[in-house]
Amino acid sequence: MFVEQRTRPVLAKVCRLVDRSADDAVLLRHHTNAVYAVDDLVIKIAPPAIGVDTLRRVVDLVQWLAKADFPTVHLAAGFEQPLTVEGYGVTVWERLDGAIDRPVETGELGELLRRLHSLELPPWPMPQLDPMPGIRHSISASAILAADDRILLTERLDDLTSRLRTVRSPLGWGLIQTDPQIRNALRRHDGTAVLADWDGARIGDRVWDVATVAVHCRRFGNDHGFDAFVQTYGWDPRHWAEFEDLCQLRELQMITTNARKSLPGTPAAAEVHRRIAGLRRGSRELTAWTIL
Repeated sequence: MFVEQRTRPVLAKVCRLVDRSADDAVLLRHHTNAVYAVDDLVIKIAPPAIGVDTLRRVVDLVQWLAKADFPTVHLAAGFEQPLTVEGYGVTVWERLDGAIDRPVETGELGELLRRLHSLELPPWPMPQLDPMPGIRHSISASAILAADDRILLTERLDDLTSRLRTVRSPLGWGLIQTDPQIRNALRRHDGTAVLADWDGARIGDRVWDVATVAVHCRRFGNDHGFDAFVQTYGWDPRHWAEFEDLCQLRELQMITTNARKSLPGTPAAAEVHRRIAGLRRGSRELTAWTIL
């Protein structure tokens, strides 16, 4: 199991490698990755399922973005990355706490994505975004879903797949972050907003990033934030007929991914079941979600 009791010993060894004290470490998040703040660094420990090759691709991408003068969080300097410690892949980053006092706003996120989506492709092969197989796997692999839940989610996936199969993107394909949201944007000490969390970067439909922002705005209590986003991004997707279908697919991915990661009887599992209950009701009124 990928839990704090497993990653704390790994963190201690990483801290010795980077000449920091693990006694000063603060756990920021333990979900997809274990993320610890230690003095002026942030240490990300990936679960065993995320191989070192994946992390090496993240390192290459971030270095390429920095050379392109794109506003991104930087890797810590002074040693080769990624690290491998006790079989876990590890990356070490500069610590940016500016967003704690002044969180990055959706308007700034729109500018970041506009710049990202205008970049040429990196000069090496990157995986392509294909969310459907991952959603289907999450449904089958979850330990918290009842049989009727699996049927509901699978039928919804089949319906959305059918509706989106022949859709042509109005923005085309390019480099996308895949999970842009204000929690994945940080602020440098000079106030500059930067994009972080490149683990899921892919080549894919640029509208996927836009849909992700829309879903976060409407599900997590920022109804007016999307207006600010589209103003700086420079394109409003709400006139595109298929945008709602894409948002529903993104929501389905978020529900099923958390269903796969959640353990029975936990608050995360309860939140997943609450989201599924909202789908089952089919209400036009959007149920607010709790961030996991």
